[in-house]
Amino acid sequence: MANDELKRIAARIEHRLVELFDAAAAGPSSGIFPTPLRTPVLEEVRELTLRGGKRLRAALVICGASLFDDGAEEEPAVIDAAAALELLHAYFLIHDDIMDDDATRRGGPSLHVALADRLGDPRLGRDLAILAGDLAAALHEGLVSRLDTAESRRRLAAAIFSEMHLDVVHGQTLDMLGQSDAEEVALRKTASYTTVGPLTIGAALGGASPDQLVELAAIAAPIGVAFQLRDDLLGAFGTSKVTGKPVGTDLRRGKRTFLLAQALKSSSAEERAAIEAVLGVADAPDDAVARATAALVSCGARRVCEQRCDRLVGGALEAIGAGGNRYRDGGKGLLIRLGELITKRDS
Repeated sequence: MANDELKRIAARIEHRLVELFDAAAAGPSSGIFPTPLRTPVLEEVRELTLRGGKRLRAALVICGASLFDDGAEEEPAVIDAAAALELLHAYFLIHDDIMDDDATRRGGPSLHVALADRLGDPRLGRDLAILAGDLAAALHEGLVSRLDTAESRRRLAAAIFSEMHLDVVHGQTLDMLGQSDAEEVALRKTASYTTVGPLTIGAALGGASPDQLVELAAIAAPIGVAFQLRDDLLGAFGTSKVTGKPVGTDLRRGKRTFLLAQALKSSSAEERAAIEAVLGVADAPDDAVARATAALVSCGARRVCEQRCDRLVGGALEAIGAGGNRYRDGGKGLLIRLGELITKRDS
């Protein structure tokens, strides 16, 4: 059922995104800057943004608003906020792929690779991809500035967008420095714009009070951490055809995930040797990665990670269920279904 709801919401958000890209190609509407934006950069941002993705974050914006307003899904401001979050997500993905030197995204080339292939120049492709991320962020900012709702709600939603952006940058910094606990990085880098930001932005547009927003953020944070832990599991045990990303990349990159931390803590000497043989080795052969992946299972790390996901989401959903009449039933039901989907998704 949650998948059907996601597909319905995704179709609506993607229709709105098409309208926004068409308008951007025609040029800004104010008349102050009339230059059309028809360039390979805009075209590739459009292609990546519309290529796929579950639109889970957009659905959580609608869900957050629906916790306080039964008619939230019909509100243009809520739909626009959800579309703006997808644009911000595209910006994060574009820059993240450049920093990680990832060649694929959503089953196709990452944007810097697509531009490099299109223009025949890897450096130019990378440099224009940086601008492409900035362009997606600028489109998001324009949409947030024009949210058609009460001024107090728009200002609150815009403030949450800004604080969320800062938190993601902080989380990415911690991740790149490699000096922080994996769950702290997941909380800052992933939960902030996967669950906490989307739910509270939607709730702000739905009329939630500041105290209700803080309460909802505390419920959303563990679900977001679980989302990242599930990503780590898919990175190790998923299939490229389903996830749209190469399997084993985290091990080859030496990424300090919660899954890896558990493995290094509980592995035998033989298991640890198999893991360390590929850890941070960019050209590690597939058979060596397969042995390391098997060690993640045999040492119990996979089981611990799956159980941690279940506990995080279970506790959060119990809290939302206990919210009584503070939340509307439609929004509660959608959040519970989406939360359960996070621990079971395969992409």
